[in-house]
This record gives sequence, structure tokens and C-alpha cells, in this order.
Amino acid sequence: MTVKALFDKYCKIEDGEYIVHGQCVTLEPATEEELESFKKLCAEYNVEQRIVDELAEYYSQNKSLFGYFTCDDRGLFEWWQDDGQRSIWLGCADDECFIYDDIDHKYGIGFAGNKDIGEYDTLMEMLEAYLKEGFENGSNE
Repeated sequence: MTVKALFDKYCKIEDGEYIVHGQCVTLEPATEEELESFKKLCAEYNVEQRIVDELAEYYSQNKSLFGYFTCDDRGLFEWWQDDGQRSIWLGCADDECFIYDDIDHKYGIGFAGNKDIGEYDTLMEMLEAYLKEGFENGSNE
């Protein structure tokens, strides 16, 4: 399923924007230059190629996660510090953070970079869980 298909399935559209947990979100694909910059950042941090490919596929459909960091923003690696913490900070919505944890190879939703709310094998699983939860509790209207 594409990113747009997930948003179409779980979110109301109003004035060309999707309502996600009460926030307005647009989908805007990254440019080739932004994707190349993202891949160079990943190479600097030795991100596993399958994760680079997975994230690049997402960013080719939407250049940020809920309008937080664009894919070429060095802030993505603010929580990638040493062998004890290697997280790609994908973005935030309200108090919830979305990460990829390179130590345990999981995506997660939680507070301040943890995975207390949920842990997922793929980015699309994480995205769908978040959108579906908003749909089910009525906050995507």
C-alpha cells in the first residue's frame, strides 16, 4: 500500500490536507536532490542499506513524517550518538516521537525517543498503526 493510500483510508481530507490526530498534514514527495542528500546522511552514519531503501521509498512519496523533519535535515540523526543510542528521529506529533532504532532494528512510537507506545518491524506498519488509531478514536476527522 502507498503512503497516500494509507492516508486516504484512515484520514479525512479537508481543504487539500489530511486530518491526522487533529493536525493538518500534506503529502509532498521529496525531490531527487533531497533524496540524494538523505542517502548521503545515511552513509555518514552507516545506516543499513535496507533501512535507507525503505525510508527513501517513503520519502519519495512524502518528504517528512507529519511535517516535522524533511528527509534532508541533519536533525534526523540528533539521537544517533554512540553505540548505546543509534536512533533516526523521524518526527513528532504532539508529544509522540517516531524513531527507527538501529540497535534493535525496530521502528517505534513513544515519548522522548522511546518505544513505549508501540514497536514495529517496518515504517509502513508504524504509520498504519498510528493512522488507524486516530481513525478509530475519531481524531482524524
